[in-house]
Amino acid sequence: MQYITVQEAAQKWGVTPRRVQMLCNEEKIVGAVRFGKSWMIPSTAVLESTKKKTKDVNLPMPKKSPFLNMTSLYTKVGEADKCVEALTANPEAQALFAAEIAYCRGEIDKVIAHATEFLRLRSGFYAVNAGGMLLALAAMWRGDISLYRQAKIHICNAPWKTPEDKQIMRLSLACIDSAVRDLSDYPDWFRKGQFEHLHPDSHPAAKVFYIKYFIIAAQEQAKGVIKFPDVSGMGLMRVIPYIAEPLISRVVAEKLIIPEIYLRLLVAVSYHQLGEDENAIIHIDKAIDLALPDRLLGIFAEHRRNLDNLLDDRLLLKDEKALIKLKELHKELLQGFTKLHNSLFSKNISNALTVRQREMCRLAAFGLPDKEIALRMKVEPSHVKKELYMIMNKTGAANRKELGAYV
Repeated sequence: MQYITVQEAAQKWGVTPRRVQMLCNEEKIVGAVRFGKSWMIPSTAVLESTKKKTKDVNLPMPKKSPFLNMTSLYTKVGEADKCVEALTANPEAQALFAAEIAYCRGEIDKVIAHATEFLRLRSGFYAVNAGGMLLALAAMWRGDISLYRQAKIHICNAPWKTPEDKQIMRLSLACIDSAVRDLSDYPDWFRKGQFEHLHPDSHPAAKVFYIKYFIIAAQEQAKGVIKFPDVSGMGLMRVIPYIAEPLISRVVAEKLIIPEIYLRLLVAVSYHQLGEDENAIIHIDKAIDLALPDRLLGIFAEHRRNLDNLLDDRLLLKDEKALIKLKELHKELLQGFTKLHNSLFSKNISNALTVRQREMCRLAAFGLPDKEIALRMKVEPSHVKKELYMIMNKTGAANRKELGAYV
């Protein structure tokens, strides 16, 4: 989205800069974002007095999905900003789409500004539900437990009208919880992949959250935190590619860019944690090609921790500056996530481990013997034993199972 200054907006609308400043302070200009002491205004924003009737501002969402950026509104690589501009006739949908793209770029201040604006309007279920989910994701980046709880309240208060709406609300709350690795509230129908409870517009986003759910469940199951009948060790993780690959083929056929990026990174995580890096690299490279033209590095920040150095190595081959930015975003996200997680669960887990140490912790927590860990990480078994001893001293973990909390 293109922004203009207060002075430029005043000249465009034929009013004084002071009047524009007052409208921004009163939250009457949709999408206006504060930077320090100044305001930046979307170039497509309309002065309150020149807008059409109020009922025309709060138009229905063009898609029945909490995530517009995962729908057919965005199907061309490199044209995310053009998609924002195309929603000019629907300011609320435009603010939501802009917030979602901002999140994908790791621009969390913009996410909060846009989400707060359309939550203030409260014109429809999907807008309020989406605003709550975005605020919860922003809270994860900021480590803000108050914002996280506020976001959940927004979702619970979304004006649902149909049983379908209520199911989406329930699923949205579960997805928020899964961001901090709590899988307890997912509806049974979703765990089974029964998406007919959702409007078809929401199916692409549901596919992403479905695979996210299985990735976390597989990790927790491998660490012995949760149990699935007749499944042990890495058994559930081995199933994930067989579920995810057909879903990727479907979103590729539909040209859905954001779902494809997410699904490719998620299946890359499963391949990497199974020790199949050649397959992981195929998906990482394709995800990078889709994301770089629109600078969607925030998505990569979400997955960097689970891909260890593999993601960095592949991105370095494409764009060194993008890798530097990714590291900055990931540091911000990791600090925020750790703070929020510790606040929610009254823990004191540190994020001070290096990438290599986290990878070793994960493999040890998954129950892999030293010889297999050494083979995966290309070191000697004696080095693994020594390094794990040092990590347990550093973290205070009593055994290998407790190391799972640090990954």
